[in-house]
Amino acid sequence: MKPDWRVVITLFRTELRMVLRDRRILITSILLPLLVTPLLLLASTWSVKKREQTLEKTPARFAITGSQSNAVRVLTEAARQLPPLAGTNKPSGPRFNFIEEPTADPLGALHRGDLDLVLEGLTYAEFLAETNGFSSRTNLAGAEAHPRSDADLEAEEKPAVNLPVVRVIIRGDRDVSLAALNRMLEVFRETRRERQAGLLVAERFPINPASLGKITENNLASTGHIAGLTLGRTVTLFVLMFVLMGGAVVATDSLAGEKERGTLETLLTTSARRLDILSAKRLVIVALGVMITMLQAGNLLLCVGFKLLPVPVNLAAAVTPWTVALLLLLYLPLVALVANLLLLVSGLSRSYKEAQLYFFPVFILGLVPALAAMLPIPLRSAIVAVPIANLSVAVKEVLIGTFDWPMMVLAWVITAGAAMGISRLGVRVLSSERLITANETDAVQFTGGAALFERHVLRWFAVLWALLLIVSNYTQTADLRVQLVVNLIGLFFGACCLMIWRYRLNPVATLALRLPRPIIWPAVLLGVPGGLIVASGLFTLTSFLLPVPEKMLEGFEESLLPKGVPAAQLLFFMTVLPGIFEEITFRGVLLHGLRRRLHPLVLALVVGAIFGIFHIALFRFVPTAVLGVFLALLTILTGSIYPAMLWHALSNGLGVLLHLRGVETTQLDASGYVAGSGLLAVAFYISWRHQTPYPGLRPWRKVQFQSMV
Repeated sequence: MKPDWRVVITLFRTELRMVLRDRRILITSILLPLLVTPLLLLASTWSVKKREQTLEKTPARFAITGSQSNAVRVLTEAARQLPPLAGTNKPSGPRFNFIEEPTADPLGALHRGDLDLVLEGLTYAEFLAETNGFSSRTNLAGAEAHPRSDADLEAEEKPAVNLPVVRVIIRGDRDVSLAALNRMLEVFRETRRERQAGLLVAERFPINPASLGKITENNLASTGHIAGLTLGRTVTLFVLMFVLMGGAVVATDSLAGEKERGTLETLLTTSARRLDILSAKRLVIVALGVMITMLQAGNLLLCVGFKLLPVPVNLAAAVTPWTVALLLLLYLPLVALVANLLLLVSGLSRSYKEAQLYFFPVFILGLVPALAAMLPIPLRSAIVAVPIANLSVAVKEVLIGTFDWPMMVLAWVITAGAAMGISRLGVRVLSSERLITANETDAVQFTGGAALFERHVLRWFAVLWALLLIVSNYTQTADLRVQLVVNLIGLFFGACCLMIWRYRLNPVATLALRLPRPIIWPAVLLGVPGGLIVASGLFTLTSFLLPVPEKMLEGFEESLLPKGVPAAQLLFFMTVLPGIFEEITFRGVLLHGLRRRLHPLVLALVVGAIFGIFHIALFRFVPTAVLGVFLALLTILTGSIYPAMLWHALSNGLGVLLHLRGVETTQLDASGYVAGSGLLAVAFYISWRHQTPYPGLRPWRKVQFQSMV
């Protein structure tokens, strides 16, 4: 069914006139985007310059301590004699702009803020004894400096055995202390160069050391590209923030507000179809988003590109009319995606207040993909498949002068496809009677039980994922066995028991505690090695798009398979516990809650994807999610959780044993992956031929899903 565009345009004009008469919308969608960006640019430029000037002009306070304090004081006195640098942009004044503050407790004064840094003079023996090889700079804001490796010692100069060592102690959480450190190190290095040159001249070195060689710096990146990197990291975040803010006001009033006022029912009694009404309202939000984006682009072009504000010259070089036009084109699918998502949230809300409650998490989570531009990830990686995040990285690369046209087009198409998918979902969901009656209390809210659980299951798992992140942050240094017990039994199993109790669910039906046909067990034994090989092959393929550093993999393996744990315990904690409690959580409670809402294949994909997300590490997502899809399909075909438990446990155990023996499944040849795929295909063919389907599933086709035997 296609919309009647004559009706849509008529409704669009009416809605747009109403929107432009609303003061709240005018303030949030036009006035704020028009004023906030120039004010932020002006304020940030002024504050940064003012702070830099203040730090340069303000003398830093320091104290000298340690057994070699006299040697340190001689060094500081020599630094005071340095002449001012000629031809620099720094304010005129002495090179050594420091004041010594004698104190009996220098570290305490540094903690209180009475000092900016402490210079501690040590002998080489004291340095080794007191610091145990730690770096000669110490930060009191947090932990002590990390032990230095051989590579670190080669990168900086090794202390001379017969000369004193100066340890600089700072407060890294104070910009005054950090600025003082940089200035002190600069004058110390210059003092050392002057003294070394003096010694060479005193020994009748025939050539002035300063004329031995001249070091020049040639940066292939232009100043505009360097400034564009700074701008590109944040511009998408601000555009998305204003589009979400302005669009949320319109979307909330457009559907949820009209439900509460009763005007939506009046509109539905006209000849306009629901599809036409939704299309018109979506066009209003899209038009508003495009207007906000154009305002931001105009702000950048006028304030930065045409230098109407006193921004740095390098920043102005990064913003040209051509660049702004390209950014507008890149942002179009982003605006469409946001508009469809906001309209869907508003339509599912029963009241204006409920819509406002839902828009806050949507606003926070919606900004997360835009943060991808702050990460050192190129567009030619797996990030190109993530909507919004891909455009954020593409915009950053455009501003630094990198035009990867195939990847930019692919990013644009993927985000536009996501917008179309949300649009179709919105039409399907909001075309039901819920669009009209959602302002009334749903009977399911009173009766509760399994029907209410199906609506709330994703909320529970979102909260469970957040709790997992918080708990993992506190237990990351604990023993692996403790982490697994806390996460699997405490969090996962505890949450499952709470959901079953809260919604009065039948544990046997919810967890699919029923025996499969005996022939399924041999199929599982075939599927375990096949699934492991296929998942490893997919991990190898994705590594070409998203390379994983070797050190990261080694660190992960060390944390996952720690040394000193007996092999029997390792197998128990890595196979039995996940095989039981992760299956209860994902192929038990989660699959049961989503079984009526999704097509069986989509259900397996969603359960697998959520299973991969819960394993947190990005590089683990693909193999873990693939395993989750296999286990979900097996549970759907057999109607039992027991085969998935066995498969999961054996797969983990096989992976651990192969790793302990030095066998890497990611380094097989083509024949190995073909054989693994064949084993997996045979396993699922057996499961399909002897299926006992999971109860309550949606039909695979238009006819009900039935056994073939």
